[in-house]
Amino acid sequence: MSLPLTKDMLAAAYTYLCEIEPCSEWNLPPAEEVKFSIIRKTDRYAHYQLRGGKHHIAVSSRFVGRHETLLATMLHEMIHLHIEHNGISDTHEHGPVFQKLADKACRIHEFDRLIF
Repeated sequence: MSLPLTKDMLAAAYTYLCEIEPCSEWNLPPAEEVKFSIIRKTDRYAHYQLRGGKHHIAVSSRFVGRHETLLATMLHEMIHLHIEHNGISDTHEHGPVFQKLADKACRIHEFDRLIF
């Protein structure tokens, strides 16, 4: 059975990840300051955007249907949020700064770095 995603579930996953490394070191905004949405895109697991000064994380119910996939996907988007929120410059959306943070996150949480 596929995990029935809700906005509250996304916010809870975000809050949980904010409490543990590496996110606990990143000075991320609380979930109440992030807009979460469910999308049905078939070309991505999720995406992060800063629109009108508000952080947005959207997760695709087409690809994210398991707890571990939700946590890995949310963490990936939280890296993007961290880079944007803290004004860190990178050469590309998945540039060297993102890659270094992703390596650390996957090492800590034992996520598959090849699909992260």
